[in-house]
Amino acid sequence: MQHRSRILIFASAVVTCGALCSACGGAGPAAGQSTAPMASPSGYAAGAERPEASGKATTGLKTATVDGRRVVVDADGLPVYFYTEDKRGESKSVCLGGCATLWPAVTSAQQPTAEGITAQVGSIPAADGGKQITLNGLPIYYYAKDTAAGQASGQGVAGVWYLVAPDGSMVTAGAASGTGTASPSATP
Repeated sequence: MQHRSRILIFASAVVTCGALCSACGGAGPAAGQSTAPMASPSGYAAGAERPEASGKATTGLKTATVDGRRVVVDADGLPVYFYTEDKRGESKSVCLGGCATLWPAVTSAQQPTAEGITAQVGSIPAADGGKQITLNGLPIYYYAKDTAAGQASGQGVAGVWYLVAPDGSMVTAGAASGTGTASPSATP
């Protein structure tokens, strides 16, 4: 009987882990996307460069047009995302461990500039002891697979990751659009 209980506990843990990994972007490819090359459990292709799990610092936020939508990007033009599992006004992110490796926190040593952003800019403590930037009380993240300005391949991943509009709302329309082209601008 005790052996059977251990098996049930183990099976439950495997199912729970799978559900959590899926919520952080471990879902299968969207229609039209390739599955090659094979990814490691962290979500990166073998030998691929991995970002620091603690986040990536920026000095400012601005707006850009990506796939016809006005969104928030960092000073280098990389888009930022909300995670629907975070709760507005909480004092920490719920994206930790492997989730934070694939979705690094947007951090800043000081209050970043916010050109064309009407959302309230704030911060919460980051996992590394720094400050994770928030918009309207929600932490923001990068997607590690966005490697150039204007890419937005994290849009709609697992139905829980969405681009951020300049007013601080989630951009849920066109969630399966993939990468796009950005036109940086300081105006909404």
